[in-house]
Amino acid sequence: MTKNYLEIPEELYNKLSDYAENDQLSIRLENQQILLENPKINHTNKQNLALHYFIVPSLASGIIALLIFLSTNHPQIAFTGSRHLSVASLSIILSTLFGFFGFIWIYLRKSCDLSKSKFKIFRETLTLSVAYTSISFAVQIIFWYIIGKTFSGVTFDPFTAGFLVLVFVGIIFYFLISAALSVTLPNLILLLFTTFIGGILVSMATNNQKDWWQHNFSFLGTGEATQHWQFNITLIFSALILLTITDFLFAEFSKSSFYNYKFKIIRVFYILIAFLIAFVGIFPAQSWTMPIHNNSAFGLVAVVLIMIIFLKWLVPTVSKEFLALSWTALIALILSAVAFMGIHYLSLTVFEIIAFAIAFTWLVMFINSLRGIIQEGNEWQVKLLQK
Repeated sequence: MTKNYLEIPEELYNKLSDYAENDQLSIRLENQQILLENPKINHTNKQNLALHYFIVPSLASGIIALLIFLSTNHPQIAFTGSRHLSVASLSIILSTLFGFFGFIWIYLRKSCDLSKSKFKIFRETLTLSVAYTSISFAVQIIFWYIIGKTFSGVTFDPFTAGFLVLVFVGIIFYFLISAALSVTLPNLILLLFTTFIGGILVSMATNNQKDWWQHNFSFLGTGEATQHWQFNITLIFSALILLTITDFLFAEFSKSSFYNYKFKIIRVFYILIAFLIAFVGIFPAQSWTMPIHNNSAFGLVAVVLIMIIFLKWLVPTVSKEFLALSWTALIALILSAVAFMGIHYLSLTVFEIIAFAIAFTWLVMFINSLRGIIQEGNEWQVKLLQK
């Protein structure tokens, strides 16, 4: 009888042994990738996802909604609108509340690295929970706005309305469950982009009538701006997400043979950048906070410039393509500064947007470059044998 074997290096064998259940692993093909998993853990996660984490909160939200609708003594409940409690309003409220606390509970049970300090776990869990529930909240607002325009005046009896709340809350809660169970570095980078770009665009849109661009970019966070808290909160939460990304990235790095004092310096740079971004939001460009705001903004760009200048020394294995891209970003930052301060070609607003966009984009791309280095250290050659 022919037997098939997979010859693997000893280092890989030792790593796989940590995941095996009684020396057994399950293997499956997914998206043109071969995945090795602990069969027991994989089976348990699917059952818990379907039963405990999804059905119970959905049923609870439906019951709560039904009781509230019945207590209003209205024979018909509006699909959308604010005249009375509607399916839309209760769906948003219940999904946000259940989703926020559900994300925290699930993430702590299934995804969080408990080897971290309690403070890091608290900061990481709270940041991710607020970020993901905020995104789901924003998506629901847009969804119900469209539904309100499409199905204007539609009403339901309390039982049907309660069931609809159950369905909509279940959909949002399923999204948050999936997010909590699959927090990875690529997902966090996407979350950072979504939070930062989305928050900035909303701030720009809400201040369009005030011609914010005639002042400066930082005007969006001042007391004169409409709902300036959106801009400042966006920066603060972007900083917290960046700190979480830094924790995830260097937790992986610390286990590899590449990790040395140079990567510790890069980690310090990223932590410093996160604090500077947060300070830009905490201290708006007005009154006594102006010096802190300006120094934080210029300090952010300065740290990025230092990292680019010393990039080859910090990461000797960095690719030539990314090194060339980094020097292009450096030249673009210098030219934009000259165009603003030297020849006054650029306005302050345009200069701030260009500098911040280049710095932010480079930071994210550098994270991806570091991820590539980690992945290279986690690749092994194997052989298929037949005897």
